[in-house]
Amino acid sequence: VLEPFLDAGHVPTQVGTQWPTREAARDCPRGQMRLAFCRCCGLIYNVAFDPARVDYSLAYDNALHFSEFFRAYELRLVEHLVDRYLRAGAAQVMELGCGSGHFLGLLCERAGGRGMGFDPSHDPGRLDPLARGRVEIRREPFSDRAIGHRADLLCFRHVLEHIADPRPFLSVVRRVLESSPGGVAYCEVPNALLALRQLSIWDLMYEHCSYFVRGSLATLFAAQGFEVLHVREAYGGQFVGLEARVGAGAPAPALDVAELTRLGADVTAFGAHFERVRAEWRARLADLQARGRRVALWGAGGKAVGFCALVGDVSAIATVVDVNPGKQGTFLAGTGHEILAPEALLEAAPDAVIVLNPLYSQEIRSALTAMGLAPDLLSVS
Repeated sequence: VLEPFLDAGHVPTQVGTQWPTREAARDCPRGQMRLAFCRCCGLIYNVAFDPARVDYSLAYDNALHFSEFFRAYELRLVEHLVDRYLRAGAAQVMELGCGSGHFLGLLCERAGGRGMGFDPSHDPGRLDPLARGRVEIRREPFSDRAIGHRADLLCFRHVLEHIADPRPFLSVVRRVLESSPGGVAYCEVPNALLALRQLSIWDLMYEHCSYFVRGSLATLFAAQGFEVLHVREAYGGQFVGLEARVGAGAPAPALDVAELTRLGADVTAFGAHFERVRAEWRARLADLQARGRRVALWGAGGKAVGFCALVGDVSAIATVVDVNPGKQGTFLAGTGHEILAPEALLEAAPDAVIVLNPLYSQEIRSALTAMGLAPDLLSVS
């Protein structure tokens, strides 16, 4: 039974879509975010979610690998998966929601294998160089059409949280792996504890209809006929990664009573924390604006859209930058800020830069120093 615990109001429905004009960005589709909690399995779900409001078209781009820090994490993950599950020179890899094919291409390069990707938002003009000659990308949703194609490793990273009902999706994953003896699935999702315990409320996004912790993710996979091999927090606790194969095996590392109780307490307290954090940032931005301080926002992904939508008045923010060249020259959903390259800060000369992910603080500070800039860094969490 899902118990509602937070109504965050109406927010942009797609944090990964960049808009071609300021007006289109300001008029972007919005949807209600009303979160509820299951005290049996630990799942958090947006009960107001309407999948018809989300369109994964060619304008969708939420790639993170333009960050050096993220690339280092990605490489460690690839090396782990290749060493553990892929036979050099003969590997067949499948990725669902593969985007440009970057991660899939990296896996195939390291394993010396071949890959197949599924993503309706894939833009052939942005095919990653690593994918060329190594992978086939189908611009279509993952479906039972994939059954019969071998997958020694089947990956879906930051996909499951977008799916209104993940059970049919996981059923197809299981059937693909049933025809791939020894095949393993790797799933990665945002960690719900980032919002609940670290109070990064900007990680609540409309298109993320489901929010998982380690136990709730493992419970879901076990219920769909998977043996959970390993489940862990990753990327500074911001992600949950799970490895599984088909078949009944050891009991899934599901949430125990104590963890469920603690999670329930987090949920109960979250509404007050949510309003406090939002009020603090509203006051902070108002103060910066009153003192005539020039403010920039570094990052134009989901956290940026969430931050601006939930704070409301972000007129203090004069400049938004992002290292992803595919986003530069487009406009941020909700506010209509033009997304610029970091070099735009040379002219903007900000007194303060808001850092949306503290994991990138050192990388951002180094980039600013290289430009001869020394603004205050304001971390949102």
